[in-house]
Amino acid sequence: MSSPTTTLERQSRVTPFGVKFWDAAVRRPVVSGLSVAVYPVGDPQRRVLAFVNRVGTFFLPRLPGPRDPEFDFGSGDPDFWARVYASPRATYAIEVVDTLGQYQPFRFTEPLPARGHVTPSCVPPSSPPADVVTMFPTVSRLVPAGMTVIRADLHTPAGPASWAVVDVQVGSTTPVRGLADREGRVAVIVPYPEPVASPARPASPPYATGTSLRDQQWPVRIAIAYEPQSPAPQIPDLCRTLTQAPAFAWADAPATAPLGDQTLRYGEELILRGVTVTAAASPP
Repeated sequence: MSSPTTTLERQSRVTPFGVKFWDAAVRRPVVSGLSVAVYPVGDPQRRVLAFVNRVGTFFLPRLPGPRDPEFDFGSGDPDFWARVYASPRATYAIEVVDTLGQYQPFRFTEPLPARGHVTPSCVPPSSPPADVVTMFPTVSRLVPAGMTVIRADLHTPAGPASWAVVDVQVGSTTPVRGLADREGRVAVIVPYPEPVASPARPASPPYATGTSLRDQQWPVRIAIAYEPQSPAPQIPDLCRTLTQAPAFAWADAPATAPLGDQTLRYGEELILRGVTVTAAASPP
């Protein structure tokens, strides 16, 4: 007969930092290839790399610097976190780089420790989930099945429109946001809208709308936000980037005609070449 077990002491560990990254196109966490570094603002030499758990959350068991046993082994209950948030917290930089080249790099800052997943206030919430940071594809990102991509090369009179934000709306669907790289290249992955029915042809199998998919097309509206930085950073600040002011977009170089609505055809990528971008304060 076994003896009863006696618990002498129980300790809990509190995680000071956690974040989850999200691919909105395929609606799943981004894990493979990501390097997530955390360091005190102004002291990048003290950077440490976050670990990732089985559900795709990047986390640190403790922050860079001296240990704080009172925090590390705290209760983690609401009263515990109320005391943490009532005290001054240091600001840390979180730097995200995809070593596989599928997603744009960025950094943001947050006071830490923080309860739950860190989500910068400048990041629009996903629906659902709301506690993730959405990643932006690079031009190398593979296009998922059943989707397509709008590509563009954005430049200014002085050079590439580095880190410009591009919002794309196909038909009446919800706009999708993309981010240009340092060279002004952008790829915005979008789902196809519902097929448009043809009034000249009744609905019948095999096409529920009565129109062949290869004949489907939709209007595309493009809006760009851009504020020049000199020199353009290698890794942009996420919140500064996402809060850039609306900019003018021109179809040709030299810029003479505003960039109007485009047309997306089923089975084809929409490629825009030679788009000139000028900040709102300095139209050509």
